[in-house]
Amino acid sequence: MSYQGVSQWTKWPRLRDQVYSLPVILLIATALITLSFSLRIGGLDARALTIDEATIASFVEGVLDKGYPHIFVSTMEVPLATYELVPYFLALSVKLGGFSEFTLRLPALLFSTGVLGLIFWISLRRFGLAAAIIAGLLYSLSSWSIYWSQNAFHPAQTQFFTLLTATAVYHLIQQERVRLRFALLVWALFSVTYLSWEGSGFLLPVMAVIVLIFKRNNLVWIFQRNLWVMYLLVILTLVAQGVRRVVLQQPHLMLGSGKGDVSLPQLGFLKDSWEPGFYFINFFGMETHLITGAVFLLGAYYAWKRPTLRFYYLVFLITLLCLSNFLLFYNAHYVFFIYPFFIISVGAILAFLIEDVTRLTIRVKAPAAAAIASFNLAALLLMAVMSMNSNLIHFYSIGNLGHLGFRSDYRDGFAGVDYRKVSATLKQGYREGDKVISMAPMPTKLYAGITPDYFLQTITDRKIVYDRNLDSPFYRDKFLGTVVLRSGRELQDVLNQNNRVWLVASPWNAMTLVIDADTLQFVQHSMRVVDESYDAILFLWQK
Repeated sequence: MSYQGVSQWTKWPRLRDQVYSLPVILLIATALITLSFSLRIGGLDARALTIDEATIASFVEGVLDKGYPHIFVSTMEVPLATYELVPYFLALSVKLGGFSEFTLRLPALLFSTGVLGLIFWISLRRFGLAAAIIAGLLYSLSSWSIYWSQNAFHPAQTQFFTLLTATAVYHLIQQERVRLRFALLVWALFSVTYLSWEGSGFLLPVMAVIVLIFKRNNLVWIFQRNLWVMYLLVILTLVAQGVRRVVLQQPHLMLGSGKGDVSLPQLGFLKDSWEPGFYFINFFGMETHLITGAVFLLGAYYAWKRPTLRFYYLVFLITLLCLSNFLLFYNAHYVFFIYPFFIISVGAILAFLIEDVTRLTIRVKAPAAAAIASFNLAALLLMAVMSMNSNLIHFYSIGNLGHLGFRSDYRDGFAGVDYRKVSATLKQGYREGDKVISMAPMPTKLYAGITPDYFLQTITDRKIVYDRNLDSPFYRDKFLGTVVLRSGRELQDVLNQNNRVWLVASPWNAMTLVIDADTLQFVQHSMRVVDESYDAILFLWQK
């Protein structure tokens, strides 16, 4: 049996038109999957759940309870209005293996493994075995990929379905007469991607530009009847999700705003917060992308010459432009869903470079020049692959712009907020009648098994809601519906009315965003530190 990589868009040089032995391909793919899996499986439960993971985990409990993702905020049932499909995969894992950090993160690991398989297959199919091996190694060793494959939030899942959707669009473009079932497949894959994370909706304008580029000599192609069916279904999906989101939020009285309020792109250049270079600097300036990023940018020559590479290359660049200008809640991990396009492009560029250097050295027939070129090429390949993992090569990041400051997702071993340790201490020391103030209500409930009584926010940074079903005039936090203490005076009143009050202050470094300096100083001087871990402190006040 054999496998031959052939593209309908272009004819490849002889080195890529060779026939590969299927057993060899399967052996290489298995080795890459084994490497990737082994680098990820051991760290699934190493870190405590992040606030995003704890939030999704709370909705998983809703799926297991009633069959759909929801939580209760005070007396109000709040169904999940974004990331709608994420809790279902997690719920299946929890149903089979019990509720733990490992089972919550296992779907992300499986999606990451699936992405690796797709990267290898696409690279092999389009660019040859060398490109497939290089791209597979880049993704397997990537510290950024390892981190998000060990995280229960949406990025790994969204990345998997994004790559599937783009692959389907690639094949769609190749069809002169689009089949209805294939158009429906593209719509279904996009819908699953979009309901995993709404930001993936930027695929629509990106793919529209891609189609116009590749079909510029045959624009009549876009007006086929089966494509109009697909357009209509995509529009219906967007409208239905948007209407559902508005309807679910409408009954709740809220103070403050957040990402959940943004359902459509915004014109960034009209806003003071516009940072057009944010994603470019944060991505290409990431220490694990300094070499591969340079390869990607300098490889524009190959993307210009080869249409198939141009597809993956442009998807990545155009999406970066869209995120920079139309998504104003800047967060570096928003790029992760298109990360495979970068990996595939770099793998192909390096494979093309190998071919060109090999062909050139054969033509020149100079042993010394051939040896020097081969050595330099081998060094570049080794550096490019090793630099993807921060444990192998350390650089200094030149990225990390914006209000988010320190990032823990691109270097292995960086600690995140440790809700686990302080929650365990709270659980051990808690007595009946104690009151708990938590800055992270969901992690506290998950790890300590205690529903907090209060949330402290003297500066309105996070949304708070008003429960009209209660006689109490207090605002409630958006996580679990605990009473919001809105000033240092209200905090002192709670302390005076109770014998023992705990304060879970995590993340500690972000406390200044929601608590004024005077109240924070009062906490530090009036309450005793019982335990602390990374970016988390547990305080206790006693009469």
